Amino acid sequence: MITIHKTSSGGDLQTIDTFEKNSWINMVAPSQEEIRGIVERFNIPIEFLEDPLDLEESARIEYDEETNCTLIINDLPIVDDNSPQLDSYITIPIGIILGGDFIVTICSQATNSVENVIKKNVNTSMKNRFALEVLLSISTQYIMKLKKLNKQRLKIESNLKDSLTNKQLYKIMEIEKSLVYFLTSLKANGDVITKLFRTHSIKLYEDDEDLLEDVKIENNQGIETTELYTRILDSITGSYSSLISNELNNTMKTLTLFTVFLTLPTLIFSFFGMNVALPVSGQEPGSWITTLVLSAILMLVIAVSLWKRRIF
Repeated sequence: MITIHKTSSGGDLQTIDTFEKNSWINMVAPSQEEIRGIVERFNIPIEFLEDPLDLEESARIEYDEETNCTLIINDLPIVDDNSPQLDSYITIPIGIILGGDFIVTICSQATNSVENVIKKNVNTSMKNRFALEVLLSISTQYIMKLKKLNKQRLKIESNLKDSLTNKQLYKIMEIEKSLVYFLTSLKANGDVITKLFRTHSIKLYEDDEDLLEDVKIENNQGIETTELYTRILDSITGSYSSLISNELNNTMKTLTLFTVFLTLPTLIFSFFGMNVALPVSGQEPGSWITTLVLSAILMLVIAVSLWKRRIF
C-alpha cells in the first residue's frame, strides 16, 4: 500500500493522490509491482526498497552517489502476534530514503512511529528534519513499550509470590525475549545515530543537531532501561530457581523421613515373624501390643536423634 503526503501552504500535513515535489511517499508492505513503479519514477536503487522489507536486515546508513539517495534503516518495536498470553515484542526494520525532492518510508507493517509523525504535521519539505522526527518517534516507542513490559513484569512478580506455575515462567521468558530484541536493536540504532553526526550526505542545521541530540538521548535511555530490566529479570529468575531447588530439597527430605519411619515398624514385625525364640509368647493376648511398643520406642529414638541433628 502506498500513500502520499505533503505539507500544505498552511502548514498542515495532507494526503494527496499524485506525487508532487517535496512530498512524502509512505509504503507499507508494498507489492513488487509497487516497488518497481517507485524505482522507475524516482530513480531509487531497488535494494534501497527491498532491504527494509527483509526482517533480518540490520540498522545502517547507505548513500548512493549515482542517484544521490540516502538510505537510513532503523529497527522499531512491534507486538509479537505469536505470543497471545501477553504483549511480547519483536523488532522489524523501517527504511527512510532521502532524495532530492522526495522522502520515502518503507516498512513491512504499519507502525505507530509513522502515525505519530503524521500527527505532528512535520514539514515534508524539510527532509532531514523529517527523518530525525521519525527516528525520534522510534526511540520514543521503545520507551513506551519498555514501560508496558515493566508493568507486566510487576504483575507476574506479584503472582509469583502466591504460586509458581509454568504459565508464569513462560510469561517471564517472553519478556526476556522482548528485552533481548530491544537491546540488540537499540544498540544498532545507536550506531546509526552516531554516524548521522558525521555523515556528509545529510546536512544538519543547528536545530537539526539539537533534534538529533534528543534522538541520541532517547535511544541511550532506552538502552539503559533495557539493561536494567534485563538485570532485574535475571535476578528474579535466579532467585526463583533457588526457591524451586529449595522446595524440591524439602520435599525429598520429607519423603525420605516418611520412608525411614515406615521402615522401622516393618523391621520389627519382620523380626518377630521369623522362626526364632521370642521373649514374648505368641499365645499371650498382649503380645501384639509388645511389638507395637517396641516399634514406637525405636521410632522415638530415631526421631530424637534426627531432631538433635536438626534434620527434622
